Amino acid sequence: MTWIMWLAITFSYYSFFVWIPGLLVQNGMSITKSFAYSIAIYCAQIPGYFSAAYFNERIGRQATIATYMVLGGISALGLAFAQSDQQIMAAGIFLSLFMNGTYAGVYAYTAEVFPTPVRTTGAGLASAIGRIGAIVSPILVGYLYPNFGFGGVFGVTTTVLLLGAVTVVLMGVPTRGRSLEEIAAGEVA
Repeated sequence: MTWIMWLAITFSYYSFFVWIPGLLVQNGMSITKSFAYSIAIYCAQIPGYFSAAYFNERIGRQATIATYMVLGGISALGLAFAQSDQQIMAAGIFLSLFMNGTYAGVYAYTAEVFPTPVRTTGAGLASAIGRIGAIVSPILVGYLYPNFGFGGVFGVTTTVLLLGAVTVVLMGVPTRGRSLEEIAAGEVA
């Protein structure tokens, strides 16, 4: 579950944020304007992280991760179908907020689901699997955009996010309100 979760979020994150300035330019914006929009979009990552940290404690990491992945996917579709600069900015800000917010849950949750003797190995391996997504996604976007446009790029990444959310919900270990010892004992049982 952690491998798929990390792969989904890291794949999608790098699909969006490595290519945002270039995709905006290819969609008709000037380079200067695309970088100005990109900076505003990237700044939304800060409240995304803080909001997810809040929800991690209120509704649990599993629910926060799945919710933020789904809302990130919806935001990506909004970006794919945006028709004005204002729509691009709004969808991009929400995408940025939810994508980075997902990481606030992923980092905390990953450490909780592994028993103490293998916690760092498990978390490190899951993060490393996610890095495969970071390597593959920009290459895939470079192929998808010329062949399928914005819709193809954001359709694939949204699908990956939704698969990640479903995996977290179906395969994830509930950790809310439980000690690490309880979680580990439940895993062994």
